[in-house]
Amino acid sequence: MALTLADLLHEHWADYAQSHRSQLNRAHYRAVRRVLACRTPELGGRLYQCGSCKKHHYAYHSCNHRSCPQCGSIDQQTWSAKQEVKLLPIPYFLITFTIPSELRSLCLHRPKELYHLLLKCSATALHDVSATKLKTPGLRLGITSVLHTWGRQMQHHPHVHSIVPAVGYDPKNNQLIHPEKPGHFLVHYHPLADRFRSLIHTALKNDHPDIYQNLTPDQRRALSPQVKWNVQLQPAGRGKTALRYLARYIHRSALGPKRIIGFAPDGKLRLHHTPTGSKRPGIMKLIVFEFLRRWLLHVLPKGFARVRHYGYFASAAVKTRHRIRALLRCDPEPAIELPEKPPHTCDHCGGELTFLREIPRPRGPP
Repeated sequence: MALTLADLLHEHWADYAQSHRSQLNRAHYRAVRRVLACRTPELGGRLYQCGSCKKHHYAYHSCNHRSCPQCGSIDQQTWSAKQEVKLLPIPYFLITFTIPSELRSLCLHRPKELYHLLLKCSATALHDVSATKLKTPGLRLGITSVLHTWGRQMQHHPHVHSIVPAVGYDPKNNQLIHPEKPGHFLVHYHPLADRFRSLIHTALKNDHPDIYQNLTPDQRRALSPQVKWNVQLQPAGRGKTALRYLARYIHRSALGPKRIIGFAPDGKLRLHHTPTGSKRPGIMKLIVFEFLRRWLLHVLPKGFARVRHYGYFASAAVKTRHRIRALLRCDPEPAIELPEKPPHTCDHCGGELTFLREIPRPRGPP
């Protein structure tokens, strides 16, 4: 059988937790408990019987934790289906907001506050710069933003991906604002980067003075206008491809279900890896403790919303989206076609399984 994250945690978590206690928080311990319990009797389940060979099948419940590589497949497809019905028949752009490396440690020490600022300030920057450059106060964009915290080697690399159609809506005059040149976005990425930096700096200074007062000299310099921040802006076709790319990471974290290969002869863990600047898959090797450290870097605070919708893609903007579709002279949003769960079949003979009963969770001592 293939080596899994749960296997590694069973074998190494106790020693890792003992030696790295000062680096762990409640969210880390909760993620480990959920992954270890995933699809085991601890979470309960269902008992089925094959109608052909009469074999019993035990299907234990998933943990549904977003850091678990076994979970999230159906949720990912459901999210993608719900977003695709909102797509407009115009060009889309994928805009990536990244913070300087000097500020990444802040995200680890205060993830709830800093990750919220990354999402909020990136969307605000898009609205502010577009309204200013296009001289349309109150201009609304449609923004779907997703927080990513990892790079290709599972290192800590927080950034925000935003999918945005190249059209703004002016609610005052009920009209659409298109780019000046076909194939271009509404604004340039340079002013977006400057505004993003300014908003982060102002928010830390005014709303989080406890964080701002403890910034190091390097962190203060990174927030200054002298440092150019990185915002990438690239075409994303009609949006469906970019949505499906992001959907893979909505309900999952840095570790995919088939990324772990096994152990190398030198005792290091082998993982699938695509080097930066290359499309050819490769293999990277890490000691187990380093692998666990990198996995834990991407465990988000409980209840934190990694995905945010702003402007006319917000949940309360249904009427605005209807007006935009009318101005574009396109059909109303189609009905959502949710994915169907695959039928349960017998892994012995392929026969259809019949549900017998629920398997309750084991009860602890009184």
